[in-house]
Amino acid sequence: MKNDIVQIVLALLTLILGCALEELLPKVVGVGFPLLMSATVFVALRRRIPFAICFAVAAGAAEDSLSGLPPTTSASFFLAITAVARWSEFPNSALIMAYPLYQVWLRLWIGNACGDVFYRILVAVPFGVMTTFASWVILDWWDRRSAVGES
Repeated sequence: MKNDIVQIVLALLTLILGCALEELLPKVVGVGFPLLMSATVFVALRRRIPFAICFAVAAGAAEDSLSGLPPTTSASFFLAITAVARWSEFPNSALIMAYPLYQVWLRLWIGNACGDVFYRILVAVPFGVMTTFASWVILDWWDRRSAVGES
């Protein structure tokens, strides 16, 4: 029971801090740092399936509201990334390319409203790699410090 409460509190803090940092950090060509997406992949790889699905929906809804996107645009992609992270044969390092794919996803659903997709992909690759690496290191440290999984 204690471990479940710790996981829920950590998930809420991750969502709150991720939303705040995504809003505060600069954007280049409309592309920001994918903190919520990186956290979603981290949770998908570390937590039980129902928890990971709930987190993906919450993070996607938060991303939609922060970005002014239509409902379930990001949530559906975050759910797909959660499924790929859990059940595919891709190595975890391949999930770094989720952010450029997200730019294509936005282009499919929104059209030209989000700008030229080629420039967005060029910016999304380094932003995605850098953010995913940094957030996974921080979230792993945070998990260990909060004793998630300990009895």
